[in-house]
Amino acid sequence: MAVDQRTVPRSEHARTESRDFYAVLGAQPSATGDELRAAFREAVLRHHPDRATTSRLATRRTSILNRAWSELRDPLRRIHYDRALEHGVAETLDWPLEVGEPESPARVRRRVEPIVPSQWHQPQWRNVAGFRVPVEVWLQGPVASNRWIVQHHLAGEDWREHRERYWLRYAADYYRDRNRPDDWIGSLERLIEIDLSFDTLVRAHLREAYLVTQMYLRGAEFLRRIGTRWPEGTAQRRFIEQDVRAILGAFRDARVRHGPIEERAEAAELLLNFLEALGVEPSVADVRAAVAAHRRAGHAGRAAELVERAVEAPITEAGRWYSVLQLLTESGQFDRASRLLAEIARGDHPEALVARAVRGNPARRLGAARERLNRARRRAAVVR
Repeated sequence: MAVDQRTVPRSEHARTESRDFYAVLGAQPSATGDELRAAFREAVLRHHPDRATTSRLATRRTSILNRAWSELRDPLRRIHYDRALEHGVAETLDWPLEVGEPESPARVRRRVEPIVPSQWHQPQWRNVAGFRVPVEVWLQGPVASNRWIVQHHLAGEDWREHRERYWLRYAADYYRDRNRPDDWIGSLERLIEIDLSFDTLVRAHLREAYLVTQMYLRGAEFLRRIGTRWPEGTAQRRFIEQDVRAILGAFRDARVRHGPIEERAEAAELLLNFLEALGVEPSVADVRAAVAAHRRAGHAGRAAELVERAVEAPITEAGRWYSVLQLLTESGQFDRASRLLAEIARGDHPEALVARAVRGNPARRLGAARERLNRARRRAAVVR
């Protein structure tokens, strides 16, 4: 029996219930796109004006159906709506009810699981040089952060018990700034032993550290050992060999060419023995410094022995001819120096006359060697 609309109270027409977009279409949030489209079409047919009690109710429902469908048909907007639905903040629509139509049972929304904070997201900490620093300390600036790190991570710690690279880097700077050379060098060496990358070796600036602390022989031995990580002839190996030479050259200048006379001779022997142990051929500069040290100490026999060893050694570099010539001149062997000078000038050693090979002007180098020999002879004549 049809209901006379004129006898229906006005408040009955105003009855509505709040529904989310899926409830409006009569679909589940897990529905596929095709299922959602089918639900929309079915809802439009079900609420067609021909089937509704009033055309006004049908118009309102059709408008609401179109509103829900326009939102959910777009994949991106549907994603945003689903996310809002999960968190309980999704938009709802007022669905008009027919006269006497009971309200539908409340849809059981998907449960929103509590978000467990990630162990990596800890806003109460800040990262400073690899260390976790409380955010309130971090906000006070670098000085406060560094003080906190020293107090909680470095004080009372022994670098020998650590393998963390960030810890060793920070500790090395800390020891350097507080003039603790043994700990500084030790932590750097441990860092290099643990980290096999060449970049870490370069950034450690070991050569400068050994020179500042005057740990020359220790540095040369350590770098020589680390250099075996890379094959001979590689750029890494050449880089390390240059550092070894530079450190040993600094030892020669500091201990063999300067200092008390007796200590110079001892340092010269130590340098030569160390080079032999490392398998490194002494340079002419090393031999010259050792010869001068022994001559000043009154060890003429040892000085002559070193000169003979340098002269008899095979010459593999063209510039070494001029170095041997200077060594003979400084050791007072003027006749041998004069003969070698004549051999070079005649072209008996042609590589010594090639500018590129000797890295200079051969004629100029010959003239300088001749002038040096003549001055040495005049000084020797005055002494006699």
